[in-house]
Amino acid sequence: MISGILSISLAFIAAAVSTAAYWLYYQEKDERFLRLANTGFSFMGIGVIIASALLYFNIFTHNFQLNYVYSYTSSQLSTYYLISTFWAGQEGTFLLWLVFATVYGMILISTVTRQKPLVMFYFMLVNLFLLLILMKKSPFAYIWHTHAEVPVGFTPADGAGLNPLLENPWMIIHPPVMFIGYSATAVGFAMALNAMTIRDFYGWIRDARPWVIFSTLMLGAGIILGGYWSYVTLGWGGYWAWDPVENASLVPWLFTAVLLHGLIIQQRQRGLVRTNLFLAGMSFIAVLWGSFLTRSGVLGDFSVHSFAETDLNLYLVAFVTFFAGLFLYLFFKTFRYMEGNKFAEGLFSRETFILIGMLTLLFTGIIVFIATSSPIYTRLLGQPSNVSTSFYNTISQPVAIFLLLSMALAPLLAWRVARLREWNVILVSAGLALVITVVAVLLGMNQPMSVLLTFLALFTIFTNGWVIFRYLRKVPVKAGAYLAHAGLAFMIIGIITSSWYDTSEKVTLPAGEFVRTRFGYEVEFVNFVRKPDGKDRVKLLVKQGNRVYEAEPQFYYSDYTKSYMISPHVQVGLKKDIYISPISFMPAKFGNSRKISLTHGETQTIDNLIITFNRFIVGEHSTSAPMTVKAELTVSVTGEDGAHEYTLQPAMWYENGKLQSDRVDIPGTPYKVQIESLDASSHRVNLVLHAPAPGQQEPRDILAIEVSEKPLISVLWIGSILLLLGIAVSLLDRNVHPEE
Repeated sequence: MISGILSISLAFIAAAVSTAAYWLYYQEKDERFLRLANTGFSFMGIGVIIASALLYFNIFTHNFQLNYVYSYTSSQLSTYYLISTFWAGQEGTFLLWLVFATVYGMILISTVTRQKPLVMFYFMLVNLFLLLILMKKSPFAYIWHTHAEVPVGFTPADGAGLNPLLENPWMIIHPPVMFIGYSATAVGFAMALNAMTIRDFYGWIRDARPWVIFSTLMLGAGIILGGYWSYVTLGWGGYWAWDPVENASLVPWLFTAVLLHGLIIQQRQRGLVRTNLFLAGMSFIAVLWGSFLTRSGVLGDFSVHSFAETDLNLYLVAFVTFFAGLFLYLFFKTFRYMEGNKFAEGLFSRETFILIGMLTLLFTGIIVFIATSSPIYTRLLGQPSNVSTSFYNTISQPVAIFLLLSMALAPLLAWRVARLREWNVILVSAGLALVITVVAVLLGMNQPMSVLLTFLALFTIFTNGWVIFRYLRKVPVKAGAYLAHAGLAFMIIGIITSSWYDTSEKVTLPAGEFVRTRFGYEVEFVNFVRKPDGKDRVKLLVKQGNRVYEAEPQFYYSDYTKSYMISPHVQVGLKKDIYISPISFMPAKFGNSRKISLTHGETQTIDNLIITFNRFIVGEHSTSAPMTVKAELTVSVTGEDGAHEYTLQPAMWYENGKLQSDRVDIPGTPYKVQIESLDASSHRVNLVLHAPAPGQQEPRDILAIEVSEKPLISVLWIGSILLLLGIAVSLLDRNVHPEE
């Protein structure tokens, strides 16, 4: 599409002019260059907004001539999911990144650009690369430009559609939140580059601090939303699998969290100057490296989230190499001008324990960074391979110990000197934590590591809770950091209880029969609930004591993935979640099937059944499909108490490219009747009568499910909310100097 390609091209030219003008303004201090630079940025932003609007226009008008629209949308998608297709593919995510970068640029122009034009210069370099990528791989390319076998001017009848895993409400929220955080790291990165260029090693942190907090908040929110999406959608029962793409989002968050704490120490005693600049660089470079890993296709065999292999590899490598090289050049060029890391007079000080927490998170980030990249360097050695989840789980345990210790004790220590100020708070907090931990042990917590981590997490909650209470009465915005620490401790407790002490059982459910699980629940498989969009659900009845509720996990075959798609039913509770996920379905196997063919008004006798075909009922809507054909039958059943007559309506419909039909019970008999085929022109219907073989019990459909209990997983989600709320409150604190 020419207009879309033109808007991106003009945005690129405007960005190039703006970037050069910011550099010239820095060199010459001529106001004309600043006006030119800001005007160029405005035109870049206009180009990005027009391109975004054009992409949405083509999505909603179903212009399947565009390869992007064809690849990720279809005419069957609802408006709700059409919105999310904007960022379903690589091109859309880069354009989304530029949309947020436009907003951030407007803020920078109004705040720091006049005094520090190099911040915008370096920030615009990032935008230039993004626009260059979009010029190489445009969302406005026609389908015949991408697929050589497609003739010019060809319009597909429909699009390929969206991956069923992405047809989820969280697809509307999670990716934009993630990219708000990703693009915000570029601001802190640009400020660090500016600080090294002009050798302002202390003043930069005042401007960078709110951006670092904001990046930490949005990256954390994106990770948590992604975990919850996985938990309620994928059916495997977890929320974090150490998937390489998950890790690619975790590493930047860890580095920004470390940087945030490093800025506190630098503000207090002018320490960690080099460390903070290094962390600001690593946060953004980790984002770029993660973009390369997820978009280059190198993780295609190791991650369910990775994009397919692409022709952007050279551009992505250049993206990472250029900015990593630029950062390292400036860092080592100015290294000798930076003051060495100052430290507190005593080791048992608040700075020391903040540093312990920082080193813990930094160590974790580096290890995850290296391990996630293993498919690349193992490929050079022969067969590419990935690090197992057990490796990550093993290293996370000592990490949690050091992290909890630092968060528990740091708030109670004095700055600069080795002095513990609140012995009474420590003793009371430790006592309360010990009592609750003992109760947990009596209730069944028996793994030593889980007992230790639970005690430390409770200890952290109580010490930080005391500080929160103190600041809520004085300066509420100062309570944000401690609320975040308490939230993280709650999350650790929820992770321990829900993953180390979850229990599950695989259960086979014959249709129409309650089956008791070892948890004490009784579950009955009722039937399938047909949905108009083809995403059928399984109707289950669950008895918990005197309470009965319906569960409807999703279970259907997807032509898109050529596999069965499942989504669990989660019965949320404060003490535990009941997690029910389908595994497999086996239709009833009848040993006796008989076929009959009837025309309009014709009658046939089968055993004690007299079956008459009355008419076709065409065009009635049903829950199974928008267009259904039913055969109205009159069936007379002769039994010991005489003859009984029933009207039955087995149905046939066309769905997902296949003919479907249902089996209808014939009351008072073991028979089920089903339409095999029909011919409307000759008013003929071909039926199949299913019945058990002689001596066989009536066959029933069988559904296999997995029932799990997730104890106290609500604590994990409550802790997540507290963590994000605490970071958000910290963002409101405009005082760059932390509390005494």
